[in-house]
Amino acid sequence: MPPRILIVSVGGSCDPVVNACREYRPDFVYFFCSGGPKGSSVTVDGQGDPCGDQRTISCPECGAKVPLGNPRGEAIVRRLNLARDAYDKVEVDDPDDLAVCYRELVKVENEIRQRFGPDAEVVANYTGGTKTMSVALALLAVLRERWDLSVNKGPRLDLIKVRGGDIPVLADKLEVVVEVYRAQVAGFLRRYAYDAADEILGQVTTKQRLTGELREHFLRARRLCRAFHAWDVFSHREALELLRGVGGEKVAPFIEAALDLAGEGRRATGYEAVADLLLNADRRAAQGRYDDAVARLYRALEMAAQVRLEQQWHIASGNVDLEKIPAALRERYRQLRDSDGRIRLGLTRSYELLADLGDPVGQLWRKQRARLLAALEARNGSILAHGTTPLGPSDYTRNASVFKGFIEDVLRTLNVRTRCRQLPQEELLAM
Repeated sequence: MPPRILIVSVGGSCDPVVNACREYRPDFVYFFCSGGPKGSSVTVDGQGDPCGDQRTISCPECGAKVPLGNPRGEAIVRRLNLARDAYDKVEVDDPDDLAVCYRELVKVENEIRQRFGPDAEVVANYTGGTKTMSVALALLAVLRERWDLSVNKGPRLDLIKVRGGDIPVLADKLEVVVEVYRAQVAGFLRRYAYDAADEILGQVTTKQRLTGELREHFLRARRLCRAFHAWDVFSHREALELLRGVGGEKVAPFIEAALDLAGEGRRATGYEAVADLLLNADRRAAQGRYDDAVARLYRALEMAAQVRLEQQWHIASGNVDLEKIPAALRERYRQLRDSDGRIRLGLTRSYELLADLGDPVGQLWRKQRARLLAALEARNGSILAHGTTPLGPSDYTRNASVFKGFIEDVLRTLNVRTRCRQLPQEELLAM
């Protein structure tokens, strides 16, 4: 069996510490105590009667000092008959400094791992000590999934301390642990970091003893994270299958949008990928990845022209068939053939062709051409395009205003409405 290690915080009352040691019968004890002449360290192994109750009151008749409790009380280790190699004292000079207390306990954790191995059973009893010492010990125990958290429960005869008759019990730390993890997951979801959120959720589902309902809740959240991560990296068909597996009323709108993106929806317009790129750009901006965000805006702008050429004119911008454009335009576009004889149109020339064809999207382009080209020029300076300058939040805001505004005008002109929607953030945990 792995060794059992007890870490117990020591305060002004020795009985709870003694009771915890007797209850858990550890192979080794770390007494977490305050140092100095008035600290609790002396109660662990000091000489004389360090655990005696030294409080007194004055007799109202004669003025003599009368003990409030038993002034006699041997040190903790002598009451337990603990050998010197069965315990250690961890002293803190400032027992009210949370950072100091926590740092010393982390050192204890590292020592336990090195001395007793990674499988040691650790019980942290936080009954004694200052409030700060107790908080530090309880906090570390909550954050370490393999540690048990313990507190002594018993009658309190006053507001000063737990006295005799207390019994150590394991504290249910699951609710606290779950909330700690939930807060971490919510932070990642606010940034659309679904893979990171799934990793944290994995620590909950694989390392915590969850009830059936709670386990199912977190497993569902993990499946949703995986689905939306697939969506976020443009694996829409994979996302669709994962979302179908999850199901539910709140997931249904995303299934409909994924169906359209995967080309399976009856209400698909062909512009879903364009709308999805705009939403993806906003997610990259939320992560501070402004170059990536602007690159997606550029691709959405380019794709809008490509979809229009294909749908309305049956022209592929990557290989223009001259027979599909008016005879009066053919010579001009014939001059654009490259070395392998193909006519490939980039973003600007795709929109110029739409304008030459008299298409309403091309007419919109001509009206907004100046500001679109200015925004494109700024984008071309990006490190992910042709330049060396990283883009910042203001660059994204300006580009988004121009590119998204134009694309929205295009969709409005064509009377196109997609079912695309922004992916969920922390509301995913309630889906």
